[in-house]
Amino acid sequence: MAQHFLIGIDIGGTKIYGGLLSPSGRIVATRKIPMPPGASSKKILEEVHSLIRKLLKDGEATPSNILGIGVAVPGIVDHDGVVVNTPNIAFSGTPLRTLLEKKYKRPVAVGNDANLGTLGEQWLGAGRKARNIIGVFPGTGVGGGMIVDGRIIGGTHGAAAEIGHMPVDPQGPRCSCGNTGCLEAVAGRWAIERDIRAAVKKGTRSAITRIVGKDLRRIKSSALAKALKAKDPLVTRTIQKAAEALARACVSLNHLLDPDMFIFGGGVIEACGDWILPAVEKALKADPFFQRLGTPVVVAAKLGDDAVMLGAAALVRREIPERLLTNGYYPRIAQADKGRIRVGRALYAPPFFIRADGKIKGLEKKETTLSPRPIKDICKKGPEALFIICPKRKRACLSTSARDYLKKNKTELYLLPISAAIKAYNACGDRKTIAFL
Repeated sequence: MAQHFLIGIDIGGTKIYGGLLSPSGRIVATRKIPMPPGASSKKILEEVHSLIRKLLKDGEATPSNILGIGVAVPGIVDHDGVVVNTPNIAFSGTPLRTLLEKKYKRPVAVGNDANLGTLGEQWLGAGRKARNIIGVFPGTGVGGGMIVDGRIIGGTHGAAAEIGHMPVDPQGPRCSCGNTGCLEAVAGRWAIERDIRAAVKKGTRSAITRIVGKDLRRIKSSALAKALKAKDPLVTRTIQKAAEALARACVSLNHLLDPDMFIFGGGVIEACGDWILPAVEKALKADPFFQRLGTPVVVAAKLGDDAVMLGAAALVRREIPERLLTNGYYPRIAQADKGRIRVGRALYAPPFFIRADGKIKGLEKKETTLSPRPIKDICKKGPEALFIICPKRKRACLSTSARDYLKKNKTELYLLPISAAIKAYNACGDRKTIAFL
């Protein structure tokens, strides 16, 4: 059976990063290419095509194996997949979805990178159990993404969740967008760099000059982390100021959307999250309005550089029929006669299991009490969901150590009657395994 794949692409200001994925999100291949300096929209599109060709070659696939292509761009995208505005690359006005669909004859979805980073974390990262999420991504500026009842909020123009341009200080500094006191004008890395440069210019001593040198035009997040570790007063004050601004913004966003979770990601969080996240959490818990209702969880993103790429794939995945998502990688199963199970077109008699890579394996012996050894064999390829079915009038049970193994590996266990298990397995879009004992 031919394998089917999703492609996720993250177009950034300095690089284009792509991944070839199974329908369940398993990464088969990744590629990263530099963004040519001053590239035109035509050149960027050529680089995207080149990246797709390389991904298919790495995965030993052809365009016919593609189920869909998702693309994230650093700017505003309208509902027709047209790139409206990308301040940092020459890609504005590109009808990206139409161009890619015309070439590949497959569904294409295009979205904002911060929105799709949030979606990626919901699909396979820190937000897998949440349906209402606000993503906050302090980097050079401050990006944001909002998911409400499982759906990305795009707004009328595709410009929703531009939280970096929320006013948080009416008397604050002027922002690059033209407004005053925007969140990223206080908490973005360019704002942090500006405040540190101004203080050093006035004569404030700081370890940052030893870490970076005298040229403070570009202060990397890793340098800020080193200065914080050294307990540098200037950098500590500046990061605290940024953390307080982010906390105020999150209190307002909490009143607006009442999310389950705030997910923080980006370079500044990776370097300085231990100083920023506690300040946000403290402010949310101190809000008297929500003290009886409960406050959202504040967590760091888990997927790193893969988040946006995975989110792009997740966006197009929603446009693909479920039968294609499951049939392209996993066989469909059904009950047959004489206690046998139909797997695709073949018949199998228990005991056996279908591994997370779609391969069918026999079990050594019939047993209904599973210890870690058979569980490890069954879960060898890292399923996210495990379905276990026992013979009639028998009940499967797992040893405590076997359950601990599943918990450690974040594998959800489902002990179900055969008909319910088969239905759930066929419908499940996660990486999955089913065992017939």
